[in-house]
Amino acid sequence: NDNPFFPPKSGRCIVNELPSELLSHIFTLGWAPERDDEPDEDDFEDVDDGESDDGSFSTASSFSDDGPRPLRHGREDAEDRERKLPFNVLVSHVCARWRAIALKNSLLWTHIRFEGPPPWERALIYLDRASTAPLSIIIDRTVEEEDDHSESEYSDDGDRPKPEDDDPDLSIITEIMDIVVAHVDHIQALQIMVSFYPHMHRALVKLGATAGAPLLEVLQLYHYEDTDEHEKFKLQELREQPFVLFNGNAPRLTHVALWGVHLNWSKEGSPFLTGLTDLEFAYHARDVRPSYADFTRILRSSRDLRTLTLCMSCPAGVPADWREEREPEDAMDVDTSAPLVLSRLEDLVLAYLEPPYVLALLTRLYLPALTSLALDLEDDDFSDFLAYLASPRSLPQPPPPPLSLCGPGVAGSASPRARSLLSNITSLKIASLRCNEAVVLEAYKQLDKVASLNLNMLYLDECWLELLLPSPTPSTSANTNQNELYLPRLEALTTTGVDGARLRELVELRAARGAPIRTVLMNQDDDLDEEDEAWLAKHLDRFELFEGSDEEEEVELVDPFDDDGDEWEDADEDEDDFEDDF
Repeated sequence: NDNPFFPPKSGRCIVNELPSELLSHIFTLGWAPERDDEPDEDDFEDVDDGESDDGSFSTASSFSDDGPRPLRHGREDAEDRERKLPFNVLVSHVCARWRAIALKNSLLWTHIRFEGPPPWERALIYLDRASTAPLSIIIDRTVEEEDDHSESEYSDDGDRPKPEDDDPDLSIITEIMDIVVAHVDHIQALQIMVSFYPHMHRALVKLGATAGAPLLEVLQLYHYEDTDEHEKFKLQELREQPFVLFNGNAPRLTHVALWGVHLNWSKEGSPFLTGLTDLEFAYHARDVRPSYADFTRILRSSRDLRTLTLCMSCPAGVPADWREEREPEDAMDVDTSAPLVLSRLEDLVLAYLEPPYVLALLTRLYLPALTSLALDLEDDDFSDFLAYLASPRSLPQPPPPPLSLCGPGVAGSASPRARSLLSNITSLKIASLRCNEAVVLEAYKQLDKVASLNLNMLYLDECWLELLLPSPTPSTSANTNQNELYLPRLEALTTTGVDGARLRELVELRAARGAPIRTVLMNQDDDLDEEDEAWLAKHLDRFELFEGSDEEEEVELVDPFDDDGDEWEDADEDEDDFEDDF
């Protein structure tokens, strides 16, 4: 019988004839797609259920908070339980041989999460099984708002206890960090999430006491505490950092995210902030932001930077003072008034910045490779900013080489010049951007390469959507906006605040003009009747509803714990909703 779904009649089990090395490799490939997904609540409860590492058996999970549980009975219960097991655990429960192979394969146990109270048995078992393999570690010391019993301990009143006072949460983060730093020489990715800054400061102190992190590629430090104080860092006693993370030794570091976490931004204080490919600064009080000189030095020393995110964080001071700042003389120090050339930057995210700051910053950047732009700029009028992006000033052209021939008939001639920064954009996300309609129209005229558009119409003027609806056929009458077909290459549209009938109209009109939209992602909270849903599903290559986060859609962040760098992860703090969108 050649049917692979039926075992051979002879009783022969072909998979058991595979060499152990090949089985181990198969296990690694099977685990790879699943390992970076956020685990379900029960995913790891049975990590050691069944046969133990030494070959003995146990009848209940060693990680149950309620003590031993009764054995489950029935095929359905068993199948349901198996489906909940992560792949790496599942393959270790098949038989004694598979278990031995799985436990010996250190790559199956390198993604480790510290969450909840001690003793973190699963994390410790994974560390032991991972041996010296490169580790990806997540430390989650966040609390839900309804479970927050510690916020008052770090309030702004005069009775706030000092961080060194007895605090069980500080003891917990200290214990976790003591475990983690013991393995710092083979940590490849480290993510720390806290609700209160003293806990982050304690983690920083521990990292500052290490000799180095030679394999570290990803460092993500997230402090999620909500605060209305954006001028001054509220815990001034913890502002200074008389230490250098990893003793300045993190030669492979390429991805850095700092949310509400500042460093000593000087070259001496953060020598590892160089050679980056992905950089994110977010939620920094004005008095702990990097100076313009430090900011430009970090970017200039990261020649391969591909993604830059600035959310409520940018160079300190006012733009008028930026040119006057200078660094000590050094080979990497240049005139800070010169344009900041980021020749490989492809993705730019700007959020919660004031018009003078964001405009002043963009006028100091030269971004010839930028193709993806995400904007979440609230409250103020950003018409001047958008007008700048749509103008030739936003993409200055370098002078041609001397004595060179160029032109349409000359071999090797350069392609036609881009008209503006927007004319190179292929992916655009606008969560909030208040502008007058005339400027939006000029911007749309520049966006003829955009293939993917994401609009949150809850915070945008109606013209952002209206201009996407052309007339069914070109008109020979007066030249109206509807006679034009803007964004002619648009194929994928994501919307929040747009009902199904409007989306159907848009899809129909653009198809009639020969510019069909092929993919639509629609917020599930928006109105959609059955008829429109059926029509959209039939006439689109892909039509899906997504679950929004609060008033914004929930899109995913790049997950650097994925070897391919293409996965994303969510962040769902209310104030941080913009991150869910990018």
